[in-house]
Amino acid sequence: MPATVTMPALLALFKIDRDLNQLRVGLENVQKDQKRQQNKIAQLTQDLTNQEHAHQKLAADVSGRDLEMKSRQEHIEKMRASLNNTKTNKEYSAILVQISAEKNEVSKIEGGLLEQMQQLENLGKTLEDLRQQIAGEQQVLAKIESEHADKVNNLNSQIAAMEARRDEAARHVPPEALRTYDRVSQKYPGDAMATVEFDENDMDSVSCGSCYMGLNVEHVNALRGRDEIRRCNSCNRILYLPEMLGQAT
Repeated sequence: MPATVTMPALLALFKIDRDLNQLRVGLENVQKDQKRQQNKIAQLTQDLTNQEHAHQKLAADVSGRDLEMKSRQEHIEKMRASLNNTKTNKEYSAILVQISAEKNEVSKIEGGLLEQMQQLENLGKTLEDLRQQIAGEQQVLAKIESEHADKVNNLNSQIAAMEARRDEAARHVPPEALRTYDRVSQKYPGDAMATVEFDENDMDSVSCGSCYMGLNVEHVNALRGRDEIRRCNSCNRILYLPEMLGQAT
């Protein structure tokens, strides 16, 4: 088996990655509306959860206040009944004072209870509005998913086929070169390699075709004379000469 050549194999992989990245970007664009709608529903659902917790807490507070008010009212009735058993005016007056104080507390609790019951009613309406909003937005999402289903399925099929081609192409790249290429690809998806731009009549003006920073002419000489990885000093992309792209299969 002939020895694997680094640059043609890398460029073949690079060409596949460019196409693969375009497909993935295309899929992402198609799914943008869907993801935006999903995020909208997720936010509304979170709002609903928060409001439900607030509703539950307020309902518990209302129930507690109601029990307290009833308990105090029962206590007032017992004190009123005890008035018939008093033996002195002083004892009678003392009970009346207690009844008056208890009635004031009941009045305060009742006022707060009415306010809380109004809040509870308003929260109930908010919950119903949120549930209706979520139902409506879910219908919108279903419509978007239906309209984009064919495009998404087609792009996913193309991506799967391209990923299989990439796996095969990657097997022809020497391991160390592949590790270097993959590291650069993580930073520049679909754009890990850059052409060296120059004019044969002006070799003092050599630059990277991606970041446009100047390069030493040694890069051109090295790529023409040796099969090795050369990287841009600025963006760190792997460099190749324009004529090399035609050698990739």
